[in-house]
Amino acid sequence: MVGGGPAGAACALRLARLGHRVLLVERAPRGRPHVGESLPPSVLPLLQEMGVRQAVEQAGFLRPRGALVQWDQALQPAQHDAEEPGFQVDRGRFDALLLQAAEAAGVQVLQAAALPEQAGGSGVSVPLRDGRSVWAEWLVLAHGRRAPAAGEGPRTAALYAYWDGMPQHDPRTRVEAAGEAWHWGAPLPDGSFNATVFVDAARCAGLRSEAREALYRALVHGSSLLWGVLQGRPRGPVQVCDATPRVSAQPVAGRVLRAGEAAFSIDALSSQGVQAALRSGWQAAACVHTMACRPGAAEVAAQFHREQTHRAAARHRRLAAGFHAAAAQRFGSAFWHQRALAHAPPRAAFASAALPPLHAWVALDPAARRCTTGALQGDFIEPTEALVHPALEAPVSFVGGLPIGRVLHPLRNALPVSALLSAWRADWGDEGAAQLLTRLWRQGIVVPASWGSSSPG
Repeated sequence: MVGGGPAGAACALRLARLGHRVLLVERAPRGRPHVGESLPPSVLPLLQEMGVRQAVEQAGFLRPRGALVQWDQALQPAQHDAEEPGFQVDRGRFDALLLQAAEAAGVQVLQAAALPEQAGGSGVSVPLRDGRSVWAEWLVLAHGRRAPAAGEGPRTAALYAYWDGMPQHDPRTRVEAAGEAWHWGAPLPDGSFNATVFVDAARCAGLRSEAREALYRALVHGSSLLWGVLQGRPRGPVQVCDATPRVSAQPVAGRVLRAGEAAFSIDALSSQGVQAALRSGWQAAACVHTMACRPGAAEVAAQFHREQTHRAAARHRRLAAGFHAAAAQRFGSAFWHQRALAHAPPRAAFASAALPPLHAWVALDPAARRCTTGALQGDFIEPTEALVHPALEAPVSFVGGLPIGRVLHPLRNALPVSALLSAWRADWGDEGAAQLLTRLWRQGIVVPASWGSSSPG
């Protein structure tokens, strides 16, 4: 394992609990500062599954209920619907908590800098900068944004600084759109405040520290949500980091898997980067476990990891696309138009809002086909039947917990809408069956029967 951030720690923790010997190589000292402090309420079940929820809840992190958002003209306080709030964490302390849990499960943590791996027939060799070398049967790279990327859009950079002397009167995060940038800020448990500005990477490329700070201050001064609360002075120089969403060209290559931001990175607008990294590492562990213990299912596990990586990246692109489009409509700037076009979700081939009448005949779209793919069942990736269709980001094996074969069985031949709803009623009830038809109709998976055969290949 290379990389001790959320993805690497989560992957190492699960593999150790599954009985594997795990060595985690991390170059940075434990407790290092790191951007990415927001954990939404939806992370709580994952923290529970990992067995670290109680430790995180007892760490004294701030727990805001919602955020202050000024994306359109008006300020809109956004509240989370969840019963319990998420966290605004100190990433150094949070990452250290995860590593402690991994060590308690038996993971050996080695502070060293890893060089590019060298794959062999039965394993992978990882040379270290100090001259040593580590050999492993399987290697998970969770070392951040260093992977070759596919489908990369406009490059984005984050300029950020931590401000001291901030009053802790409101723990909510602050998000605001501007003409050629967007702002994000949040208080942290130690009394500091992270104020970040996201800009086109070309605006700060090659700037010396003085020019970078001047640009940062000018941009922050233009934010009504940030400048109104910033007091004191920044702690240290203004930092810059890459914030471009991207997907690895090879999430799996032989005995090497990528997890977290080494596999994909998402738009910071979602405030779900840490959660996405945790889930990526947790799933990667199941893939390695399957490959190591069930060699016959290795390719199924590898395909599962590829599909999950691209599906997660696409899902977050879709979440960000609405924000990009709204800002492009409001400001009309090249900054937003470029991102709105680059991250726009693909359109379904057929997407009618009007449902067919009960007497109309429908069928499965001829473009749909069945295949065998992997699905996470317990601690293993199991081969399972899946549906492939142009409207789907990745093959779908289950709908509402039911196998896709069971869902599609009534559609093996064309039939009236009333008969289809009747067939689904036993599993879904009247309302659920209608909702399922609405979903598949609008995706173009269920189409008018006259469109062609209903038997997928």
